[in-house]
Amino acid sequence: MSNHTALPPDVQSQTLGVVFFDLSRFAEWSSPNEDAHIASFLQRLYGLAAERIEANGGRIVKFMGDAGLAVFPEESAEDTIFAICAFAQEARECARKFGLDTYVNVNIHVGPVLAGSFGPPGAERFDVIGKTVNIAARLGRRGITLSPQAFRCLSPEGRKRFEKVTRPITYQFRF
Repeated sequence: MSNHTALPPDVQSQTLGVVFFDLSRFAEWSSPNEDAHIASFLQRLYGLAAERIEANGGRIVKFMGDAGLAVFPEESAEDTIFAICAFAQEARECARKFGLDTYVNVNIHVGPVLAGSFGPPGAERFDVIGKTVNIAARLGRRGITLSPQAFRCLSPEGRKRFEKVTRPITYQFRF
């Protein structure tokens, strides 16, 4: 007898790009502001993220306050990565209009994940699970950071827009 529960029937192993993003200084900014002001800003941020990521076949997995998790097909990696770079700049401009001087920190990794509906019966929702997700979450630099696997999805011309950072090796977008 196994201690493991069977995976839901729609869960599949796929190679996807995984994106984590969050805002610097959000907690400090939000503390003195009215909830409605914060919610209005977050709603606009969520809309910007969805516009950019979904335009290239990506999918928002979830938002968590000022942070988000998204995925995209490996075959649209270059277009999606540069759309996310544009989102980071647009989000910064939008935040300034709300009185928040922030940067959008983005981590992007590409690799195998388990993707599908997870959760208790009746409350399942799409999610991604696996080592690729954990690696993306831990890239942890400021700005837009690509893992070597994500960097290799770019064309030679696209690679020129990033600079290599060592220990561990990642690639930072040049604004």
